[in-house]
Amino acid sequence: MALYLVNPAVEMTLELYVSPRLEEALTIQYERIKDRKVRDTFVKRLETQVETLLKDSLDWDIKEPTAAQLNYAALVAKRLGIPLPSEAKRYRYYTAMFLETYAAQAKQSPEASDLRSRESSADAARALVADRQRNEGPGENT
Repeated sequence: MALYLVNPAVEMTLELYVSPRLEEALTIQYERIKDRKVRDTFVKRLETQVETLLKDSLDWDIKEPTAAQLNYAALVAKRLGIPLPSEAKRYRYYTAMFLETYAAQAKQSPEASDLRSRESSADAARALVADRQRNEGPGENT
C-alpha cells in the first residue's frame, strides 16, 4: 500500500510505501474515522506525528538551529554589536557559519570571559560542521 504526501504549492507528490501489517491496521483505523469526532482526533494526532517525522527527516543544514546554537550566536552577536542574520535564526547551517565567522572575535572582546567557558562546545560544533562540509554537500542527506 502506498500513502501520498502532496504539496500542491510546489507540485510535489511523494509516494510512501507502508508494510502489509501497517496497511491492515490503517484499514481498521479508516473504518473508525468515519465518525467525525474520531476523525478529528486522529487527524490532529497524525499531524503532530507527521510534522515531527518530517522535521527529523530534513537534511541537517536546513533543520532549525538548536537552542544552544541560537543562544551562543545571540551572545556572540551582542558582544560584537552586530545583528544576528535572520537565516541564522532559521537554519542550522547559517547559525554554524555565523559562529564559525564571529565566535573567535567575540572571545577576544574585553567582556568575553563567559564566552571562553563555552569554548569547548563551540569548537565541537564548528568541527562537526567543517567535517560534514568536507564529507558532503549542504543539500545532501545525513
